[in-house]
Parts: sequence; C-alpha cells; structure tokens
Amino acid sequence: MEAVPRMPMIWLDLKEAGEFQFSPSVKQFILKNYGEDPDNYNEQLKKLEQLRQSAVNVTRDFEGCSTLRKYFGQLHYLQSRVPLGLGQEAAVPISWTEIFSGKTVTHEDICYEQACILYNLGALHSMLGAMDNRVSEEGMKVSCTHFQCSAGAFTYLRDHFSHNFSVDMSHQILNLNINLMLGQAQECLLEKSMLDNRKSFLVARISAQVVDYYKEACRALENSETVSMLGKIQKDWKKLVQMKIYYFAAVAHLHMGKQAEEQQKYGERVAYLQSSIDKLNEAIKLAKGQPDSVQEALRFTMDVIGGKFNSAKKDNDFIYHESVPSLEMLTSVKGAPLVKALPVNPTDPSVTGPDIFAKLVPMAAHEASSLYSEEKAKLLRDVMAKIDGKNETLEQFMDSLGLDPESVDNMEMYNTLPSVLMEKCAALSVRPDTVKNLIQSMQVLSGVFTDVEASLREIRDVLDEDEAEERRLEEAAGKQAVPDRPSTLAELRRDLEKYLEAHEKASFTNTELHRAMNLHISNLRLLGGPLDTLREALPRPQLSEDFQMRWQVSRL
Repeated sequence: MEAVPRMPMIWLDLKEAGEFQFSPSVKQFILKNYGEDPDNYNEQLKKLEQLRQSAVNVTRDFEGCSTLRKYFGQLHYLQSRVPLGLGQEAAVPISWTEIFSGKTVTHEDICYEQACILYNLGALHSMLGAMDNRVSEEGMKVSCTHFQCSAGAFTYLRDHFSHNFSVDMSHQILNLNINLMLGQAQECLLEKSMLDNRKSFLVARISAQVVDYYKEACRALENSETVSMLGKIQKDWKKLVQMKIYYFAAVAHLHMGKQAEEQQKYGERVAYLQSSIDKLNEAIKLAKGQPDSVQEALRFTMDVIGGKFNSAKKDNDFIYHESVPSLEMLTSVKGAPLVKALPVNPTDPSVTGPDIFAKLVPMAAHEASSLYSEEKAKLLRDVMAKIDGKNETLEQFMDSLGLDPESVDNMEMYNTLPSVLMEKCAALSVRPDTVKNLIQSMQVLSGVFTDVEASLREIRDVLDEDEAEERRLEEAAGKQAVPDRPSTLAELRRDLEKYLEAHEKASFTNTELHRAMNLHISNLRLLGGPLDTLREALPRPQLSEDFQMRWQVSRL
C-alpha cells in the first residue's frame, strides 16, 4: 500500500483585502496622547504600510507565511499602543472580501484585520500542503506540517476573535476547516507510516483517526447553516470527504486483517478483509466524477485488498477451517490522533521581528517608570537599614566571644597550632608508648573477660549437673525420704545469676571502650606524631581563589 497513488487534498482560497487607512488616525492619537511630533514616526508608519501590502498581496510560498505572521504580530504590538479596536478612539474602517459570497465586509476594528490575516495564514498553509504530490518522505513531512499550521491558525482565530466579522469566519466554518486540516495532516502521517512499514495495528489506528477527523468535518458540512454559507463548494467537499471516510476505513480494516494474520487468527483475517472490500466498494460508488488520481488510487487499493482477501479466504477454506465472525463481533479500531494544531504566538520576536513602534512609550509608562524608581530607592533604603542592624548585632556577638574583628579573617592563624593542642602534644611526647600501652591494656582486658566468661560457663554446667542429680535422688527415694534442708544449690544458682548479670554489663562496657579506642586511636597517634602532619590534618576554611586573592591584596 506504500505505493498507492496519493489522494487530492482540499485547500482554501485567500481573502482579498480592501482599505485600511491607519496612518492619519495613528498620527492624530500620537499628537494628542503622547505629546510627540507624529512626523517623527513617518518611517515606522511607512514600514507598517509596506508590510501590509506584502501581507495582502502575499506570495504563495513559505516566505508568504512568514510575512503574514510578522504583520499579525506587528498589529498586536500596534494595538497595545494605539487603541484601534471597536469603539476606541483611533478606530478606522477596515474592508475585506468575504470568500463565499464575494461581498465586501467593513468593520471599524483592528481585530477584524488580524482575523482576516489569520484566516489567510491558515488558507495559505492549506495551499502549500495540498501543492506537494507527497511522493517523497520529505514531501509528506512538509505537507503534514503545513496542514497542522493551518489548523493552528484557524484554532487561534476561533478561540480569540469574534465569529461575527463575516460568514467565512463563523464558528461552524472554522470548526470545519480545523477538522479538514487535521484530517489531511493525519492522512500525510498515514502515508508516511505505510512507507516506513510500521506495525499493522499502528497503521490501522492512524487510518481510523483519519476517518474520525473526516467524520467530524462531514457533520459540519451537513449542517444546514454550513450548506447555506458554502453553496456549490459544499457538495464538492462533501463528496470527497465522504469518499475518503469509506476509503480510509477500508485501509484501517486491511491492516487489521494483516494483524489478524500475524496473530494466526485466520477467521478474523477473512472478516476484516471482507469488511475492507465492502467499504472500498462504497468509496468507489462515491468517487464518481472525482479526478483520475482518485480513480487510480481506488483501483490500486482494490487490487491489493482483493488479492489479499482471495488468498485469505482460500487459505481458510482449505487449510485453517476457522469460523468467520461477523463484523459486529470484531474489535473496533480506536483512532490514534498523532497530529495537532500547531499554536500561533503573536509575540514571538523570532517571527514578528522587533516592534516597529518600540520608541512610542505612553506617558503612563513614563509615570510608572518614575514611580518604580522611587519604590526601588525606598526598598534599597529599607534593605540597607536591615543590613546595618545585622552588622551591629554581629559586632555585639563577636564582642561577647572576645573576638577581635581584625583577626577573624586572618588566614595566617591557620598556619599555627592552638596553644591547647600544643600542650596535649607535649604531654604525649613525654610518654611515647601511650598508644602501645593502651592497646596492650585492652588486649589484657579482653583476655581477662574471656577467662571469666569461660569460668562462669563451667560453673553453670557443674551447677546444672548437680541440680539434675538432686532431682534424680528425689525421684528415686521419694521426696519424703530426703530430709528438709536449705538448698545450697539454689543459693549457688542465685549467686551465679548475679555474676552473669555483672559480666553482661562488663561486656557492654568493654564494647563501648573498644569502640571509643578505635575511634580515637588515630587521633592519639596524630597528636603523638610530627607537628607538620598534625598541622596539615587540621580543618581549614574552604575559600575561593578570588577571595584568597582579594585577601592577599588587602594584607599588602
């Protein structure tokens, strides 16, 4: 199916522009409200007028799309400085031709100019998307992008502007345009997916989404208001869209049949392919009067689907003998929307370029700037007062610690050992065997602990034997035959438990002592070693090279 001839695409005509004499009104507003000489802005007004002429006589290429976006953005900037909207001070008449009736429609609202430019942006993208024959991979990508950009322009127009400017920009027409463009973008993606031999189930879902978009467009085309707006073109569009609905439904079921074959569900394979043929036959019926490219695509697709159906039916009849389910029992194909309306940003400087009227600053902005400077100075004073207060608190704290502010940042102090530390080093130097003796004492203590534990274990074993022997005597002679006497063994057992408890406490103490020794033995060795080694081991402040350089300069 990747070699199937491409279906034609629907594109939209551009609106024709009329008069928009904005220069006199803008000059008058500048003189009255900005207090500046309006002749100082002749160059800017000339640039905007030239940009409008380029936009209303736009070239049918990508450069034309850039021109429309730039003019649209500059209108947005101009409106922020000069009120040209409906009922505003500088509003002037703006005329454009309505697409379907050819009538001239006039409004005193700059938003009407912006809306018409947006409409033409969407229409131009639809033209550029439909122009390519989409034979190459790059052509499919470019067409897909153009249709998504077209949908984005119509979406922005629908969501941000009035629908009462003209019939061709009504809510119904814009929804129709959006669904048509998204359907055609998804159609380009489907062609690319088949070219790349993507998985059958994914291709089926992409094709099903094409059907969904075109069904939405068809519903809009069947609306009574839309019929009256579009006139003859409505019938042509409706025939093509209805034919495409059945055609791409057939493509979706063809690939569902391929997936059933991959899953060795041969009965479902036959059912999907039979449904695909049925839908394709409906598309062929609706294709009467369509261009040769449509007829050729339908014949090509019928050859592919018919061949696969005959082969699948033969294999199932003679080899697999699986029952063929009805279409209602088959899994419905859920569409996968992989395209979207690419957004329009009227303030993107990479598209609009610099604001032509950037130097035109309202008096209110000057006043706000002055007020900002005052507030900034006030805030700075408050912050400096807080800093002074914190500095005073810090000085008081340093005085309480007896620290000299001049020596706090003295880096030289980190090159000498504190006197307290020197005293400890001297005490250890006169007893060089301190660490060795400590280790030996801990070893002796460990040996004593082991001996005591062994003795207690031996006493417990002997005591257990004596108690067992005493119980055997009582059982043999009877408890009455053994004279009552204090149990020496019981007293010994109590004493043993007392010693065991004391030994357990000693074990805990020994463990803590070993842990403390292991923790500090390295420090004791460091204190007893060379002073240079000790000095290197002491912590030093981690200062940046920049700070150290500035400190050295300050000491000069």
